[in-house]
Amino acid sequence: MTGLIGLTLRTTRANLTRSLLSSLAVVLGVAFVCGSLMFTDGLAAAMTGRAVAQYHNIDVEVTAEPARDDNGLADRVRRVDGVRAAEATWSLPFVGLATAQGRKIRGTHEAVNVSPDPALQPFGASRGRMPATAGEVVLDQHTAEQDRLRVGDRLLISNFGGEPGTYTLVGLTPATKDTVGGAGALIVMTTGDIAAMAGYPANTVIVDAAGGVTDAELAGRIAAATGSEAVPHDELVRRATDAAVGDADTFRTALLGFGMLAVGMAAFVIANTFTIVLAQRTRETALLRLLGTTRRQVLRSVLLEAAVIGVGGSAIGLVVGVLLSYGLPVTLSAVGATADVSPVISVRTVLVALAVGVGVTVLSALLPARRGTRVLPVEALSDAAVQVARPAGRPRRAAGGTLTATGLAGLAGATVVHSTGLAIAGTLIIVTGFLLLSPIVVPFLLRLVHRPLAAMGGATVSLALLNAVRNPRRFATTTNALMVGVTLVGTFTLLAHSAEAPAQRRADAKMSAAFLVTSDLGVIPPALLDALAARPQLAAARPTYELFDDTSGLEVRTGGQPAGTAVVSADAGTTTGDKIKVGTRTFPVSSVTGGTKTVWLNPADIRAAFETPFLTDVQVDPAPGVPAKNARAALETALAGFPTAIAYDHDEYAKHLNAQLNRGLDVVTALLALAVIIALIGVANTLTLSVVERTRENALLRAVGLTRRRLRIMLATEAVIMALTGTLIGVAASVAIALSALGSIKTEGEGISLAVPWDRLGVLLVVAVLAALAASIVPARRAIRVPVAETLAAEQ
Repeated sequence: MTGLIGLTLRTTRANLTRSLLSSLAVVLGVAFVCGSLMFTDGLAAAMTGRAVAQYHNIDVEVTAEPARDDNGLADRVRRVDGVRAAEATWSLPFVGLATAQGRKIRGTHEAVNVSPDPALQPFGASRGRMPATAGEVVLDQHTAEQDRLRVGDRLLISNFGGEPGTYTLVGLTPATKDTVGGAGALIVMTTGDIAAMAGYPANTVIVDAAGGVTDAELAGRIAAATGSEAVPHDELVRRATDAAVGDADTFRTALLGFGMLAVGMAAFVIANTFTIVLAQRTRETALLRLLGTTRRQVLRSVLLEAAVIGVGGSAIGLVVGVLLSYGLPVTLSAVGATADVSPVISVRTVLVALAVGVGVTVLSALLPARRGTRVLPVEALSDAAVQVARPAGRPRRAAGGTLTATGLAGLAGATVVHSTGLAIAGTLIIVTGFLLLSPIVVPFLLRLVHRPLAAMGGATVSLALLNAVRNPRRFATTTNALMVGVTLVGTFTLLAHSAEAPAQRRADAKMSAAFLVTSDLGVIPPALLDALAARPQLAAARPTYELFDDTSGLEVRTGGQPAGTAVVSADAGTTTGDKIKVGTRTFPVSSVTGGTKTVWLNPADIRAAFETPFLTDVQVDPAPGVPAKNARAALETALAGFPTAIAYDHDEYAKHLNAQLNRGLDVVTALLALAVIIALIGVANTLTLSVVERTRENALLRAVGLTRRRLRIMLATEAVIMALTGTLIGVAASVAIALSALGSIKTEGEGISLAVPWDRLGVLLVVAVLAALAASIVPARRAIRVPVAETLAAEQ
């Protein structure tokens, strides 16, 4: 056994380049899995810490039923024996924020209040101080740094559809709205300011217990006295911790899904690498058998070599994973999400790194090892450089054909029955079927294009094509990894681009003017109309209102009909010529149209019928003769005093509708790109090992007149053929999958049509070709540096 270990280590050391190439795929797979674990462990710790911190100064939290809200809840709690201090609290999730000069601070902001009593403050200020009097606020440090805000700045803040107020920034806090979440500020206000902004009483009160009273005892007293739910400190922390851990686990599952995909791509590369390596070592293996080594011993040696490579790859992957775990928060921040996370390296992560790296490498090498050790001693006397590729057997062809046909049927059926689950199942089945058929299909496709490509590229390209199909299994395995990666990236790209198209249609339908003034909160202040009317560069604004009318039981929306008349939906229970009461007014019905429980009124009629209708957006055109640029400047000036109101032209509005979708696509594409990178490493690996295998053959070609330049071109062409084959098949598969997926979600109307982003797919193709060319550089240098005469003499 000791001799076997020594032989394995000497073999690995003697073929260091090959071992490093084999371990590179392991490094990337392990790095992503371990980086994900480190990041999500840090995320769980941060979320748990935040959950504990938000209650560290709260002994009891009291929550009343919304229907029983009244301003006296805090007073009733204060009168309970054992309560030292109590404070009503609000959390307003729909808040607008801007500088005093009108610069909008984008994001989903949240306003909370703090008690003037330090014993009831869940967090403190890292710079400046906490708000103490009316008109003072504190922001989270992340938002302040990102938007260049400093202590002493004046800010405009408004609630859902309310008028803005002016506040002074008196401090910054390290606390954030979320540990990981979308862009948005945490705004900390005084209790008086937030109560006035909210316009409704608080239904939550936090309590500090007097000395000598336990939290549980005080919670019981408060519940009995007020009839509200009172939760003691320990239970609050437990609930918050459970929720935080659950959210972190969900995030971990998503990231590990991409990690396992990377590991799967690495398994493709490792299996192909060992297949080639063992084919090259046929004579060496036969000599060992001739000297008395048993097949089991040879198998153990190969698997031990795989384990050594796995250990080395795992160790390097763990280091790279640490770097990746620190890079993930940066990536999240780049797409607008906050990520206040410090990665955590645990013993579990180290063990997972070893288990994944060694396990995947050994398992991936097992099948090639079993095939490669079926060597008879007599083969030591034969020309081991000549290897005959074993064709795919009938069972494999039958299974591959059946699965491919079944998968295609599933994809087609998904568009008929509108089943997303069927589309996913069909995708998995067809990919599995193609992987089985690839040693037959891929060479067949190359033979179809052999003659025209050879005619254009000459003998050099013809040689490259013949080399590519010489070993169908090897070529197919190399392209399979790339095909799977490109299929995933291509499918997400197609789906996302197709999902962008409805936003263009929504923008077309929504906008009837040059500019649209709207808010992410859904409502803008009515006073905005007066600000627009005061600007002579702007034409008369056309407001849009939406609200529910308790009198008629109908949704009220803005329509374009003449003033004094109403248009109703067919299910409203009235007909043309009838009268309908809406709000405080009665209107004759001018027509009946489609829709559900809706009445359309002229904007002036809505303002007359309702005291405070919800103004959702405003259409604005330049005044006659005013250039669009001047009108836009006037519009922005008018909106400066309204933090929630934002102006868009048509293209900006369509882009705004797609912003969240595009951010998600960027993250998913970046994660999936790892699979493509690993697959391209497989191309480089295959080409490098193939050059070693064909050392004598390349020397013969050089001897009969093949120049170094043409040898480089031949190897570069082989690499490009591999990359193009995998990429084009992947793109074709992604189109079929995307068509099925889009068809499966059509439930009514026209649904979503496939939109092909030729520019993005073209970039994907160019990147694959350039990466393949780069992969051919090192193998080509190795091939041309081998002395022709010495190689031919050594092989005699």
